[in-house]
Amino acid sequence: MGKGMMNRTVGLVFACAAMAAAQDKVTVPLSDPGKPAIVKARQFSGRITVTVGTGPQVVVESESSRRHERDTPRRNVPPGMHRIDIGDGGFSVEEDHNMVTISGGHGGNENLLLEVPVNTSVDLRTTNGRIDVTGINGDLDVESTNASIELKDVSGAVSASTTNGSVTVGLARVAPNKPMSFSSLNGRVDVSIPADTKARLRLKTTNGSIFSDFDVKMEPDATKPVVEDARGQGGKYMIRMDRSAGVYGSINGGGPEYSFQTMNGTILIHKR
Repeated sequence: MGKGMMNRTVGLVFACAAMAAAQDKVTVPLSDPGKPAIVKARQFSGRITVTVGTGPQVVVESESSRRHERDTPRRNVPPGMHRIDIGDGGFSVEEDHNMVTISGGHGGNENLLLEVPVNTSVDLRTTNGRIDVTGINGDLDVESTNASIELKDVSGAVSASTTNGSVTVGLARVAPNKPMSFSSLNGRVDVSIPADTKARLRLKTTNGSIFSDFDVKMEPDATKPVVEDARGQGGKYMIRMDRSAGVYGSINGGGPEYSFQTMNGTILIHKR
């Protein structure tokens, strides 16, 4: 890359970051609009929502100001005065060779609304907030700690994980030969995939049930007993079956591994 192109890219990074600090909505042009985009977003408290936009750019919007006006109780207001909202912690945006990196502010609970081209891969993380993605085609790697995840009419390969909340995924098309993972510690895992999908399923739930309308061919249980004999030291003789890795089955003859896991919840695998 020549010196002129390098300067152009660095200038774009700082220009987007500066605009993001000054207003609630920015439009980020891509370096190569004809190629797929990659969007990475990190948020501490607040929802991340991704939808398909109308052009070859990424639009980033914060709804912190609107939420304050709508939801903040009118209390502790001195007579004859009104609140002047200065917003939350803001956000920053950088673009480099079609990779757009978004960092949410740490001082408030603002939501991020992202509009992206249809062919976009996403890497999304939030600690206290939902993640909602609709209509995109790419690799989707999403993780929340204390909220649910919902991916609607997406295509590609998915890794979706949350600690406290449900995982709901509707896949219009799957990426061939790519593994996928869907997991929650405390919540339901509900996934719809095309009826002709070929996959090997890894299934695990500790306190819940697993349901599917696919014809799942279960593999023989390869779990071997673990023997612990402590009688020579005055202890006990114990045999236990360790199924911590889950059980396996295949649909439509098998294929890449799809992992479905929850500790406290139900797993649903639907034909689409």
